[in-house]
Amino acid sequence: MKIALLHAPNPAPTDSSAPSPAAVEGLIHQLESLGHEVQRVAPDELATAIAAGRLAEATLVPGGVDVGPSGPVRVALTFNLKRVKPSVHTGQDSEAEFDAPETVDAIRAALASFGHEVILIEARPDFLERIGPAKPDVVFNIAEGLRGRSREAVVPAVLELLDIPYTGSDPATLSLALDKGLAKRVVAGAGVPTAAFVTLSSPDEPLPPGLEFPLIVKPVAEGSSKGVLGTSVVTDRAALEASVRACVERYHQPALVEAFLSGREFTVGLLGGLDSRDEPTVLPPMEIIFTRTDDPHPTYTFADKQTDAPPIRFEVPARVDEALGAEIRAVALAAWHALGCRDVSRIDLRCDGAGRVNFIECNPLPGLTPGFSDLCLIAQAAELSYEELIGRILAPALARARAPRSH
Repeated sequence: MKIALLHAPNPAPTDSSAPSPAAVEGLIHQLESLGHEVQRVAPDELATAIAAGRLAEATLVPGGVDVGPSGPVRVALTFNLKRVKPSVHTGQDSEAEFDAPETVDAIRAALASFGHEVILIEARPDFLERIGPAKPDVVFNIAEGLRGRSREAVVPAVLELLDIPYTGSDPATLSLALDKGLAKRVVAGAGVPTAAFVTLSSPDEPLPPGLEFPLIVKPVAEGSSKGVLGTSVVTDRAALEASVRACVERYHQPALVEAFLSGREFTVGLLGGLDSRDEPTVLPPMEIIFTRTDDPHPTYTFADKQTDAPPIRFEVPARVDEALGAEIRAVALAAWHALGCRDVSRIDLRCDGAGRVNFIECNPLPGLTPGFSDLCLIAQAAELSYEELIGRILAPALARARAPRSH
């Protein structure tokens, strides 16, 4: 149905009862995820809008103007299930990026709260045989993939082959973002500041001129801080060679070697509009605050993410002045556009010693564990409920599902 959303576009600053802009946007996307077409109408424009035919056959209903029918859809939730718990002690991290059953169930419940029929399809090798007969109208995809640097692109590529609309970025962006070296080259080419770096396939390879210690070493195509250790920041050639060798041997891929940035660290959530050409909504930044005062090179390690009491704390919204807030927003937006993101992404940033904001990496498949994952905490700070966040991610895919598609 078409719904006119009545709200004051510029409420008085003293009106504490007025919803925040983020809450209004969340409601709109929630309605759109149900298949409704939403028109914003200021209260003093309602009579004029109806009289002018903008809301033909309008009927006043609680909260809006109802002008047509709609219905729920069949949503397939695609995922990789975490069966082996990551362990710092054993080094087990093969399923660190996968989702726990509780996360899958939370997303399922959020989708069902909109009235949609939800079917669960794990992204196993028999995925192609199972997704077709399921006949979903749209797919809510959180599948990380099983192997290779294009693993996150596999499920979306299959869905494109079958012409099934899905949430999130397309295969090209997912492959590009997972390879941190390629992603940094692309954003740097677009003028986005990022730390100097090189990818090394062997510890014997030389560093390029200008890349000076301290450096940080990590696998080039892993997520969830896999391979980021307490020894990943190196200050001399011997430590660099040892770290690169361990990284290449453990993960069978090149190591990304970057200049270590000594400033503040932030992560930013972005939610796309119904049309991928729309400017995304930039949610308030979260700061990762390192609490160990004796660590000259603090980093957010894999071990930190596996413990209940890491030497860090999160602050969201981050306490930043107007200038820094604007710079964070600008760098995050520029990276989103440079990488071709769609629907949702979380972008990590860090300041250098002079306070300049640099792109670190982009996660177009951010974690969605309620009350835990960074994006969920950021959305909560923006006054978006978990259901509203899931609805915002789903809405653009539903719009694509209903749009005419050319072949």
